[in-house]
Amino acid sequence: MLFMTIEGSRQSGNDIDIYLSSLIKDLRRLWGYMVDVFDGNRQQTFKLCAMVFCIINDFPTYGNFGGYSVKGHHPCSICEKKTSYVQLKYGNKIIYTRPQRFLKPYHPYR
Repeated sequence: MLFMTIEGSRQSGNDIDIYLSSLIKDLRRLWGYMVDVFDGNRQQTFKLCAMVFCIINDFPTYGNFGGYSVKGHHPCSICEKKTSYVQLKYGNKIIYTRPQRFLKPYHPYR
């Protein structure tokens, strides 16, 4: 398992690809060409194939990692153009409306 934490007071922002470039290079090699790996338990080699299965992060990091804009009128990568929003007249803030539509009809928070 490989994981990394980038700590500090300054967010790396869109420069995170500098940190992830070696990981991406290795994953492309493992996915496309596979690699012979020795299994010490069975005393034989096998072809190893790897991919990113899951990431756990906050929403801004999701935007940086996935290269998606998480600000503005359409911040959700699932809803995209169907995102319901209202832009306030004073202050230019955006309020996202109707998030409850994803809940079941009789959910207590709906």
